Amino acid sequence: MIEKASLEDLDDVYELICVLENKDINREHFNQVYKDGLNNKDVIFLVYRKEKVLGFLSFYVHHYLHHHKDTGEIVELVVSPEYRGLRIGDRLIKEIESIARSLNLEQIELSTSTYRLKAHQFYEKHGYEKGHYNYTKDL
Repeated sequence: MIEKASLEDLDDVYELICVLENKDINREHFNQVYKDGLNNKDVIFLVYRKEKVLGFLSFYVHHYLHHHKDTGEIVELVVSPEYRGLRIGDRLIKEIESIARSLNLEQIELSTSTYRLKAHQFYEKHGYEKGHYNYTKDL
């Protein structure tokens, strides 16, 4: 079942984000950002739950000057490794697309690392097109 995330999901979501990044994330920073996101009207955290959280999606609404309407960005999408292949990611992405339409957003953007080839296939299968380059610089 998909629902909006709550404070009670913090530990499960933290574990999933660590899986996504393949490392332990700074817990204090995570806790603060997660709590802030729960209270921000421009942030949507969705969980897929079956007794515990098995999938998570974070979505941010952006108000850019160069777009005609607001846009949305999928920032994190992760499914617990032992539950992959059960269409949990598919359900999460369809749900956020429905929410984005109801918010009258212009488009959804996302970034994914170049090495995540299965993620590329997943997004392309769902109609997402590679239209931008994303550059980063560590500070």
